[in-house]
Parts: sequence; C-alpha cells; structure tokens
Amino acid sequence: MRVMRGVIVLVVLATIAWCGYWFVGTRALDRAIAQGLERTPELSAETYHIRGFPNRFDVTFDEPRVTLSDSEWTAPFVQFFALSYKPHHLLAVFPHDQVLRLGGTEMLIHSEDLRASMVMEPGLDLPLDRVTLVGEAVDLQITQPAIGPDYAATWQLGALRLASRRIDATTHQLVALAETVFPDPAQMDRLDPQRLWPRRFDVLRLDAEAQTDRPLDRHLVMDGAQARLTDLAFTGLRIAWPDVDLRLAGRLSPDADGRLSGEVTATVTGWEELIDILRASGLIGDEAAAMANTTLSAMAQEDDLEVPLAVTEGVVRLGPFALVTLPPLALSR
Repeated sequence: MRVMRGVIVLVVLATIAWCGYWFVGTRALDRAIAQGLERTPELSAETYHIRGFPNRFDVTFDEPRVTLSDSEWTAPFVQFFALSYKPHHLLAVFPHDQVLRLGGTEMLIHSEDLRASMVMEPGLDLPLDRVTLVGEAVDLQITQPAIGPDYAATWQLGALRLASRRIDATTHQLVALAETVFPDPAQMDRLDPQRLWPRRFDVLRLDAEAQTDRPLDRHLVMDGAQARLTDLAFTGLRIAWPDVDLRLAGRLSPDADGRLSGEVTATVTGWEELIDILRASGLIGDEAAAMANTTLSAMAQEDDLEVPLAVTEGVVRLGPFALVTLPPLALSR
C-alpha cells in the first residue's frame, strides 16, 4: 500500500507540475505575442486568444493583417497550434477565404483546405528550418483595377504546395508546385485566340534558392528586425500538359534589370509539339524553328530530348543559335 500511495503522490505531483508548466508557458507566450505585435507594425490583429490546456498551445488571431511595402494579406482568422513539449514546431490552419494584395493586383484566395507546418531550430533565436504549405481545391480570383474596373480572372488549382528548407544560416531552398491547373478561360482566349496553348496544365513547378542578409529567426517578429533579399537563383522548372513535359535544371540568376543569365539542361517529352506551338504563336521564327528541328532531331531519343541551353541577359541559346528572348522579371529586393 505504501508503494501504491507513493506512486499516486508522484502522479499527482507530476500532473500539477505539468499543468503549472502550461500556465507559465501561456503567460510567457502571451507576453511574447503582445510584444511582437507592438514592435512589428507590419503585423496586426483585432484580438487573439490562447487555449489548448494542458498539452497544446493553440493561438487564434482574429482579423489578422500583414502589410509589407505595397503588399497586404488579410483573413477572418488564422490559427496556430503547437504541442506544449514541442513549441518550436507550429501548425497553422487558414480560413476558406483570404485576400492578398500585391501592388495594384487583388487576389481572393478560396480553398477547401489550406494549412501549413513551420519548424524552427530549438534555441534562443529559433532560426527557421523549414516551412510547408499545402492547399487543396484552391481558386484564385484576380482583379486588376489598373487594367479595367471589370477586369477579373479566376485560376483553379487542384493542389498547391509551397515549401522552404534551410541550406545554411541565410540561404533557403524554395519550391512552388501546382497540380491540375486551369487558367482563366476568358483570359486564355484573349491571350491565345488560336487556342495553340493548353487550357489545362498537369504540373507547374518552380525551384529556387534565396539568400538574405540575416537569418530568418524570431527577431524578425519579436524585435522588428528586417531581412533583405541579397541573392536569388532559379534552379528548376517543370511545365507539363497532356502532350508536352518540359523540365529545366540548372541555375539562372537575374541581374539588376531582371534579365536572367546562366546555364540549364532542358529535358523535353513531346519536343516537336512544343516547337510547333512556339513557332505558331510567334515566340520563335520560322528559321529558328527549322534550325531547332534539324539540330534536335539528331540529339533526340524517340520522343524525348535532353539538350544544354545557355541564357545570357534573357536570350536563350542552343550553341550559337538564339532561340527565344525571355521577358525580364519584376523583382523587388
């Protein structure tokens, strides 16, 4: 009986200690959130509350708003969850509807499900290690008043994946993946009245690496510190639809004017179909198309092709031949 009584006492004491840890942690978290909102004017919320006793810290922000330069994100709410014994791993759940404004473009984001996972390295500074955002049945309703008061376009995405992984203290690998993508039909008809390009894309993927001038850690939120983008490189691209699968792997970096330079290897399934589309849409001339067909036929293995390409100030070259000029990117650093 004495042993049993001792076990019961230990369990009760452990429970009291665990509950006390949660209340202490909640008070510390409340102070940290209040301090972060006060020191970071770019972040705001109407109210917030903390729940989850005794095993989780659940934080709900009502009417959150993030404002950065000429960009703004708003939503009815956003929820963050963390196990009380693993506070450096956050899960976020977003509402079905959100609004994102980028310059003169407004985007209403509707999703059946949209959630994220963020893992930070344990420690005093909590540097960001990796982030994953997953969305299902995502609709993007885009309006641009600068083009016209009635201009609107809706893109439908069957699935959306955004991810970031830390490579070193200030460099992160980025991936954006969209599957089963239906661009706005009216917009596609205006841009492509001949219907040369597909109205459905199976895969759209972009890989990149970004470097900042300081680590992405808790000081950005809690102390109002700023991180500036110092380098950006595109390392992969995939565009796939039923007849064509285009993959690019290499490294392309934009200059101050947004013009890309670097070297990539292009792997293409259905390359002849792609060249026909590029020629018919006027992106490459008849002479370049004929040269490409002649040159690439000797390099292709049946319907698959792997070819090295050089890009100099936006001009894509196959050996000495210029194929196409890429438009400059509008980047803000």
